[in-house]
Amino acid sequence: QMARARQMPRCLGSRPQRHGEALPAALATAAAAAAVSVALASSLGGRSGAAFVSAPPGALRQSEDGPRGPRGQAPSAADARAGRAAEAGPVEPISAWRGSVGGALLAAAAGAGTAAAVRQRAREEASSGAYPARGGRSGSPLGRRALPSEVDWAGSNTGWNDIEKKSFTDVNWLNEHGVLTICALTLFLYQAVRIASHSPPSEPEVWATTAIYLPWMFLCWRDTDQLESHYRVTFYASTGWGFMSLASLISCVYQDKAPDFAFGVLVAGNIVFLASCAYFYVYHWSRMFRHVMQNRFRPLWLPGLFGLMCLHGLTIADFAKRVDDAGWWKIVCTIYPDEWWWVADVRIIELFVTAAALWLIILHIQGVFTGMKNAALVVIGTIFLPVGIMALESTWLRASAWQHYLMVGPKYW
Repeated sequence: QMARARQMPRCLGSRPQRHGEALPAALATAAAAAAVSVALASSLGGRSGAAFVSAPPGALRQSEDGPRGPRGQAPSAADARAGRAAEAGPVEPISAWRGSVGGALLAAAAGAGTAAAVRQRAREEASSGAYPARGGRSGSPLGRRALPSEVDWAGSNTGWNDIEKKSFTDVNWLNEHGVLTICALTLFLYQAVRIASHSPPSEPEVWATTAIYLPWMFLCWRDTDQLESHYRVTFYASTGWGFMSLASLISCVYQDKAPDFAFGVLVAGNIVFLASCAYFYVYHWSRMFRHVMQNRFRPLWLPGLFGLMCLHGLTIADFAKRVDDAGWWKIVCTIYPDEWWWVADVRIIELFVTAAALWLIILHIQGVFTGMKNAALVVIGTIFLPVGIMALESTWLRASAWQHYLMVGPKYW
């Protein structure tokens, strides 16, 4: 293996290619196609994407952190104060921080403020005798604690049943979001057939993927501020994850023709990826803690959140090994010559399932395919099922799904 590594054969296959031969034409074609996609989609109504992502006023706030008392009771004065504390804070400054580490810190601070409001509410209810004493003197407020009633396994305390039900025909598809949705679905059908037929991705396919998903990222970023703050976190972070997937796709396809360009694109993608992960996970783990304190904890959310975090950790581990040893990835591609192919397909699948998860959330917001069935499809269909497909493909390719994480490069020889 060391002798083969010194020869360093091309990771993209045995076909001869000159350095940077087709790169300018490829980038120009992808950029032009992306510009045309945005122009054509915007001509359908400019800012009409608002109808695609918006919902009736207050519906989203009701579904996420609705002011419900214990067991569906009417909210008390303490509930109202806690709800106002949870919703306090300027909206526009947060949107200016979106996707940044500063936004993550703001989300954490908001979560801490909500937790403090809930603790104050618990103390007020304990002192008023709303809950029985669990220890200490019965007349002392410190001796009383709010006891959890039951775990919300099915998400029945979310307020999802209050969302007005609609059909797919009620969704406005004649806007830029609808056009890109149809284009992405069509492209992925072709890509699914190609993957099943054991064929490698082509450069025109990469350009078409860039032409569809680059405008999608821009429009998603532009229109996410129309959503409630809870959904904004997921949409902004997903935009960053999509950028990383596209950057990695371009990097692995052009790592032979333009290695410096490929690595630079990968570095940029990982920087955005790390910021997006920090923003997303700080918010959602603090949200889990907040729900425990509010007696709204839903355990079924944990497998999806933890599984997604583990998958994202693999991307971070991969980049860390590349930075630690510049020769590590070349050795991986030497021993596993189809690794570039498998990574490209992984990123293609990631792009689609990231967009699909957001589409499902939008359908839920609009009252189409709502509730736990939507959440289950998001977790299973966009996290665990794609992982199975990726692992299955690695079995018929000369590629490593996990073994390369245990390998070392020339730095440690």
